[in-house]
Amino acid sequence: MLSLYLSLVDNEEQRTLVEQIYSDCEQIMYRTAYSILHNKQDAEDAVHDAFLRIVSDIDRIASVDPGKRRNYAVIVAKNIAIDHYRKNKKQVDIEDVPEYADEETDVERSAFGEYDAAALNEALLRLPENYREALIMYYYHDMPLESVAGTFGISYEAAKAKLFRARKKLYVLLKEGE
Repeated sequence: MLSLYLSLVDNEEQRTLVEQIYSDCEQIMYRTAYSILHNKQDAEDAVHDAFLRIVSDIDRIASVDPGKRRNYAVIVAKNIAIDHYRKNKKQVDIEDVPEYADEETDVERSAFGEYDAAALNEALLRLPENYREALIMYYYHDMPLESVAGTFGISYEAAKAKLFRARKKLYVLLKEGE
């Protein structure tokens, strides 16, 4: 796919920028789209459409601070995935939802070590969407707090508070499920 995107730009500087964005952001864009669409093919389509949009705006993206390009790419992928979701109006069965908590991490062991992965995943699914997305971005995708803030379009402190509230709500949901 990269060769398709490279063929759509005019000069070598733009090609280098597209290659850099693709190598740095393609996986996180896919995971973001997949977390919304819950379908491999739909997520791949959303990422493809996101890259087409990025390539069409490559001149504007070239002027963006390099540290913010990843946030921009993730936001584009997220918005396109949401558009795809709305367009298709798919109903997601619980069996189709990916297991976000299928691998134990240090965070899970320290914060939620007494709960199994199934209980944690069920509680994640019951969280409000913005809390779930914040936790997934921060813990599952290993996004720095600054990137989480950028993705939501909020300040660093607001993102920190959102994660705190999300963890607190997750804990309450896990306690209710016992």
